[in-house]
Amino acid sequence: MSSSDTSHSPPNPPWRELGGNADEAGGYALVYYSDNVSRLPVRFVTKPGDNKADPNLETLTFGLFSTCNRSLRSSAVARRYPYLFFITRWGGNRVLSGYYHVRWYTEGVFHGMKDVALAADEGRFLDPPIDVTEVDRQCGTKLRKWFRSYRILSPEECSRIVKLIRRKPDAMEAYLSEIDRLEHLNRRYGGFRYVSWKVSDKFSWQVAGEYLRNISTSPSKDRVLNASPTNSWKCGKCGSTIRNKALLKRCPDCGELGSLRAVKG
Repeated sequence: MSSSDTSHSPPNPPWRELGGNADEAGGYALVYYSDNVSRLPVRFVTKPGDNKADPNLETLTFGLFSTCNRSLRSSAVARRYPYLFFITRWGGNRVLSGYYHVRWYTEGVFHGMKDVALAADEGRFLDPPIDVTEVDRQCGTKLRKWFRSYRILSPEECSRIVKLIRRKPDAMEAYLSEIDRLEHLNRRYGGFRYVSWKVSDKFSWQVAGEYLRNISTSPSKDRVLNASPTNSWKCGKCGSTIRNKALLKRCPDCGELGSLRAVKG
């Protein structure tokens, strides 16, 4: 895991071991948005009005900084399933770009709303990625069959996919370099690495500490929606109205965590 400050990284609190039985180590094939101005299928860093933070290769986390796939994250903890396989549309087809082996989890910003963050002890990403048709052929999976968000995979399927990925060279450093390049494009033309978040710093364990220190100890009292019909969000602390397609965990104006709620019209 990358960062000069690792005091907030696992196994330090509040992170907890995922646990589970190695013989029953299932997982998930999950779909993410990749960047259409990148030569690699990294997350959609430059997506207008909806910059993406996951999969967060800088910290090998998922769901710490964003609200993506909340139900998947809570399911992974409930089932003790450690594998996340990342699927995206690339070159006109769906491809497998890499995977995480999740070892730790913690409550997220929206405590009590099935909001947990996952952290991996291993991640591996591929250049080039593998077409899902080839994954199905070699691993006996059915990833060609369309699914919107994620699909649960058996332990046997996970084992075969991991072996396939590990036979390929690891391109993690190339992915990290490409993410950094795209963030510089954002900063050049929008003033921030993540324009819709108003974030100037790279993701790191130092930045993660701001999210982990401020996790609420009491459950959320209201239902927090991940989507807004108006693409607008109201901050309960500073009163700002924020424009973004997805719910942000942090108010871009005042920095308060967990304070945004959908503006319904």
